[in-house]
Amino acid sequence: MNDYRPVDAVTRVEIEQFIAEMLYRLDHDQADTTWELYTEDGVSVGPLGDMDREAIKAWGAQRAKQTDIVSRHFIGGIRLVRDGEEVEGTVQYLTFRDTNDPQTQPASVGEFRERYRKADGQWRFARREIVPVFGGRAAAAHAARLDGREGPAQ
Repeated sequence: MNDYRPVDAVTRVEIEQFIAEMLYRLDHDQADTTWELYTEDGVSVGPLGDMDREAIKAWGAQRAKQTDIVSRHFIGGIRLVRDGEEVEGTVQYLTFRDTNDPQTQPASVGEFRERYRKADGQWRFARREIVPVFGGRAAAAHAARLDGREGPAQ
């Protein structure tokens, strides 16, 4: 059985712009504002651990201070499926990070598994799961560095 229930063009553009805003903030020293992009009950799950909105806010404040870490996220293959009032998304990503060796190879390749919900007329993350497919060790080492623990860059 195919579960493909496509979203309309306007919804697709709105969500794609929303995803791009999240990644822009992460890549341009504005991680301290990413918590604003989550619903009140929103969560993030992945190499950085399970975080609710308050934990995302605390993590973002710490990450925004680390301006010596340069990253860039590239996305594609965005699949959006309507699920009632919410939309489920799968987004393929590549992350490059200057702490990776060599810097010209992706630090992580995987997918974001996301659930979007409108709050106050704006799309927000209800859930965001970061699933590294390749580079999981590099993602774990990066998480350790952000948490103040040292780990080898892979």
